[in-house]
Amino acid sequence: MNVARRLHKLVRETTWLVPEGLNIRLTPSVGVASYPVDSRTKEGLLHLADEAMYLVKNTKRDSVAAANMGILPNPVASAESAG
Repeated sequence: MNVARRLHKLVRETTWLVPEGLNIRLTPSVGVASYPVDSRTKEGLLHLADEAMYLVKNTKRDSVAAANMGILPNPVASAESAG
């Protein structure tokens, strides 16, 4: 989940195709499943990660969700609201 969050942050904070003059910003929806907790087969893992990704896409967008956990709280937003 830490890798998924770092990847999400990297993609979200990068401006793409700047040399081409396009300046594209992306908001990724990421789904995660883990072996062997969520599934013991690669097909099962892909299915659960895909379901988690579509949970993000169809609700909040621009976030990370884990199989059997749902959408993960944004660690930056959680730290800001706690402070």
